Amino acid sequence: MSAPAAAARRALNFERVRTRIVVDRTRADLPDAEDDGETPDIRDWLDRDESLFQTRRLSTLNPAYLQPADYTSFSFMANPSVSFLPHTSSCLVRYFIKDKKYQLFPKGTRGFLYYHSPRHLPPMAGGIRFRVTPSSNPWSFADGADLLQEGLPWEISLHSIASATGRTVLRDQLLHEGLVSRAELDHARALVPQKKRFDARLAVYRLRQPFPVAFDRGLYLWAVGPTHALPWTYAQMFADNRRAYRPLVRPYTGSAVAQFELSPLPEHAGTATVVMRILRLLAAPACVLPGYDGYLPPPAEGALVARRMGHARGARLQPWACDVGAPSESESAAAAALRLLVENTRGLAV
Repeated sequence: MSAPAAAARRALNFERVRTRIVVDRTRADLPDAEDDGETPDIRDWLDRDESLFQTRRLSTLNPAYLQPADYTSFSFMANPSVSFLPHTSSCLVRYFIKDKKYQLFPKGTRGFLYYHSPRHLPPMAGGIRFRVTPSSNPWSFADGADLLQEGLPWEISLHSIASATGRTVLRDQLLHEGLVSRAELDHARALVPQKKRFDARLAVYRLRQPFPVAFDRGLYLWAVGPTHALPWTYAQMFADNRRAYRPLVRPYTGSAVAQFELSPLPEHAGTATVVMRILRLLAAPACVLPGYDGYLPPPAEGALVARRMGHARGARLQPWACDVGAPSESESAAAAALRLLVENTRGLAV
């Protein structure tokens, strides 16, 4: 296509997209601008309309070797695909599933795909992230920020890359660049028991590692150690445990980022007692039970998660805690999983 023809096509696209933004805000695939008070960026729609079915041909996943040509946009797309030069085989990249439907990447998703290997965590904790940057200059990488999902970086986990049949292109590229080894891929694949559903966003490797929580659901996490992974389940964490509210009733909606940590409370001094802290609220708790008496208070940002101990009237409100000191034959699976996190933290650099 000649330069004048390309310019004319881009001008036509610009006019068509501008009309769509101004006139047709009811389209299902256009996010509502009232969500954050901002006008959709026309660049996002130009990128989407011009390359909706084009494969992004990238050269690297190593942030040290990024080129301007590796700059790409996933804005408002559900199934963008990528390949790596000089090969042509491609791989679909998706944001996340909600209500059994792949969600569109948010507006402003322009930047660089790269492999992230976190410090002070095992290789299993690595994954491919998207760094949103202010320009296509690779030097802007340090000025950017990772794309988020529910308050934490969006990521294609190493476990998914190693295990999923549709990730061959990503596996080959990571091996080609030496970003991971074949042994690390094999280990990531074998670490989780077969037929177990593993969500890497809910994988915790050490204390003080953030993870997402929803106040209207129980906690379902994985504690991951050097040789194995243990499920950690606690359905009652945000539930009212009185008899009148059985089966489990959770009084609040809302979500947050939380972490496990060793208890700072005086009564737990000298013990390996684990507590949970709400680091940051993502959606403020809202009570869904009309006339609820507040027996279980809403989780608060910066505070330890508290529960009523016992079922009697006037049961004392105190932080949830689990002593994971010496192992025993009768200990719960939850305590074993938390002990694994304590051992990991002692074995990893701070």
